[in-house]
Amino acid sequence: MAGRGMVKPDYGGGGIVNLMASIAARFGHRTGHPQLRALPARSLRDHRTVVLIVLDGLGYDYLTTRGRGSFLLGHLRARMTSVFPSTTASCVTTFATGATPSQHGVTGWFTHLPELGTVSKILFAQPRYGGSTFSAAGIDFADLVYASPLFDHLDAASFTITPFSGDFNRVTRGRARPILYRDLDGFIRGIKAALRDRHREKFISAYWPDIDHLCHHHGIDHPRTAAHFRDLDRRLERLIAGARGSGALFLITADHGLIATPRSQCVELKRHPGLAQCLTLPLCGEPRLAYCYVRPDMTARFKRYVRTRLGHCCDLRTRAQLIGQGWYGPGRADPRLTGRIGDFILVMKPGWCIKDFLPNEDEVFLKANHGGVTPREMSVPLIVAGA
Repeated sequence: MAGRGMVKPDYGGGGIVNLMASIAARFGHRTGHPQLRALPARSLRDHRTVVLIVLDGLGYDYLTTRGRGSFLLGHLRARMTSVFPSTTASCVTTFATGATPSQHGVTGWFTHLPELGTVSKILFAQPRYGGSTFSAAGIDFADLVYASPLFDHLDAASFTITPFSGDFNRVTRGRARPILYRDLDGFIRGIKAALRDRHREKFISAYWPDIDHLCHHHGIDHPRTAAHFRDLDRRLERLIAGARGSGALFLITADHGLIATPRSQCVELKRHPGLAQCLTLPLCGEPRLAYCYVRPDMTARFKRYVRTRLGHCCDLRTRAQLIGQGWYGPGRADPRLTGRIGDFILVMKPGWCIKDFLPNEDEVFLKANHGGVTPREMSVPLIVAGA
């Protein structure tokens, strides 16, 4: 599938999977993936504390074009790739486990769980249609994430700085100590609290969501997005300057970038009943990378419809193609992965997305999206500062 204008994840030494391999090796664990070429584990040996800060949505393109003069851009070390799909659900699972999507099985915001017979909002650990969580129904959510928490394998005291306290975060953090926050002040305080811990060796993983949120709802170029970036940049600069005495090394990156998706370039499934009739499930995955579960007797009709009616806005791929070409990860995939991808995948072209809505869902159209394979979505920065 990789072609002009498309970026395939670099699982061989240039992606966030490899960043986690370097961090893990620094603390005595091998993930089975190559270390990051730009930051091998040996370069981390002199640092007893490593702080990983994930700024949701801070793509490489955003930083280099809109972050001129910023502290973060001044400490840019390298460009990395996200995983596939380039979306928070898949990426934060990789940051928490060190595994590729082909290993951990989280394939998008809406992940189909064949073992439960439902489409899920996987990060909320509940069905897409809402209601109670899976754990409230007596389901062990740990069985739904195929890879174990990276934190449980490290020779270090581990901390997660997060605004979330649900089942997904409980399962993927393992033995790491959670520090919850509600706002940017709390985020900074949480990192400082973990830095004060007296353990000799520490790994601190911190997640901040608001760049992504502002880009989604206001736009990539909106003044509110720019103002937040500048404020966040200043706060992180002060945090890192104040932590120099601790000897901590700060690694700052993102899960993905975003691309503008004008309302005029959003395909609504309800306006394509001929396509909807071919499907056995609601669309899964992402608006920029939609998984289609197709009725076997309508496969030819489905492919013809996409080719003739939607060929201008998407490329059609099969599950076997994407798994076989290593988009979800190299090597042998977990055999349960196939049920979480769909028979066919609509890979949306730049600026385009496709949406459907359940009867109880508000019809929300975001100004920017991610999940696709453009450079803006797939490329993320590695920023190294401190110590």
